[in-house]
Amino acid sequence: MSRALNCEIMVLMNKDIGLLFEYAQNKFTNTDIKVADYFLAKKPVKTIEELAIEIGVSTASITRFCRKIGLNNLKELLFLYQEQLDSANPPVKHERDGLYQEYLEIVHQFDTLFDIEIIEKITQAISHHKIIHIFGTGFSALAGADFKFRFGRLGKFVELVQDTNSMRMHQHLLTADNLVIILSLNARDQDTVSVAKNLTERGVTTFLITSNVNSKLGQYVTATMQIASLNGEEHTGMISGQLPILMALDHLYYHYVSNNRETIKNWVSTELLFSE
Repeated sequence: MSRALNCEIMVLMNKDIGLLFEYAQNKFTNTDIKVADYFLAKKPVKTIEELAIEIGVSTASITRFCRKIGLNNLKELLFLYQEQLDSANPPVKHERDGLYQEYLEIVHQFDTLFDIEIIEKITQAISHHKIIHIFGTGFSALAGADFKFRFGRLGKFVELVQDTNSMRMHQHLLTADNLVIILSLNARDQDTVSVAKNLTERGVTTFLITSNVNSKLGQYVTATMQIASLNGEEHTGMISGQLPILMALDHLYYHYVSNNRETIKNWVSTELLFSE
């Protein structure tokens, strides 16, 4: 056998302990076969003492077995064995490089864009208005339904308007007594821009929650709360398009409850009294 071929065989054997065993099997005793069978069955890694008890042989027999297959000791065999087990059963890789990182990016963006003054301004407006209109379509409407449910439990009357035709109809009915919050991740719809302009001109307090800081809508509202952008992932369905908006609504709800504990407590007490 040529030296090059011999080296190639040794490389292959070092990658597969089964080949090591095969190459040396003509020298195996019954004891050696027991040791080889243990590893071929892909059983757990053990110390030499534990292995000797498990197989029913002496530690010296295990050491001799290692030398017969061309290794110095059990440590070398266990190293190759563990490598083979790892390659046959690669660890489950969680999507920490993809989806997980996108989640972290959204949280990081939100933290960077967080503006307590805008949040306070919107929550104060919510406090001062009994009737609130939420304008939003698609994913934004789903987030608006969450707003309606939560603030409705706190005594606010929330009207959810989910299409542009209804928005155009409502704009003529609203007065300064009403509050409008527009939810739109991209804020590009021209009809909504027209509605926002009309509302502001008529003195209706109107806020925008969006990731598009350059939207024309921002010119025609009382204030804009900027949220994280999904950079297009909402179109793939990997991340729900309503997630950044829901994060913003969570903060509004948290600050509203924190600043209006007594009012909420009194309202809940009154509701309980009437329910009895």
